[in-house]
Parts: sequence; C-alpha cells; structure tokens
Amino acid sequence: MQGGVNDQAYIFGIFIKEMDELVGRIALTGISRGPFQNAYLGYFIDEKHNGKGYATAAVQICVKNAFNEIGLHRVEAGVMPKNLPSIRVLEKSGFRHEGLAKKYLKINGAWEDHNLFAITAE
Repeated sequence: MQGGVNDQAYIFGIFIKEMDELVGRIALTGISRGPFQNAYLGYFIDEKHNGKGYATAAVQICVKNAFNEIGLHRVEAGVMPKNLPSIRVLEKSGFRHEGLAKKYLKINGAWEDHNLFAITAE
C-alpha cells in the first residue's frame, strides 16, 4: 500500500499472483477526513484480463483495506451508465446505487453522465 501526500490517496497494483503479472490498478483518491471519512474508488484492468473476476476481487480487497486499515467510513465510485461490467463489479462488491450525476466527468473530450455508487463500513 502506497499512501499519498497528506493521506490523500492510496494506489494499489492488481497482480496475478501465480505469474507475478501486473494486470491493473485500483486507487482510493480524494480522501476526506473529519466527519466525512470518504474516498473515491477508481480501477481498471488490462483489456485482455477483463471478465476473469480480477476487478471484483480487487474492489473487495481495497474496500476492506479502506475500512479496516485506512479507517474510512465511506467509499464511492462513479461509472458511466453504459459500462455494465463495471456496474456489476460494484454491485457484486456490495455497493448501492445512489443516483445519476449529469455531465459528471470529461471523458475523451465529452462530459459524461455517471451512475454514483457507494458503500459504507456498516
């Protein structure tokens, strides 16, 4: 686990242990302390490794670390509505859908809507 400046981000590699191969990255960023105790979750898997459960396993481990090691109360993630595999990863990991954020992030030059998901320590 690599902590960022002033406890603002934690970035993890996603590896296939048997081959010691880096296949993706997962990060907790924008950490807020005080009464919020929140972070934003972002992740990606190399395209050739999609659909093998690596993202789901990484999200579940990262969330466990966020609550048990980093001391957060809430983790949230935004996903474009058309990204059904990523939505499924979050749902399988216990995240709840909290709403739609219109024109949330600029992706490839266009402002894209995102479904917002979150999970809390309870």
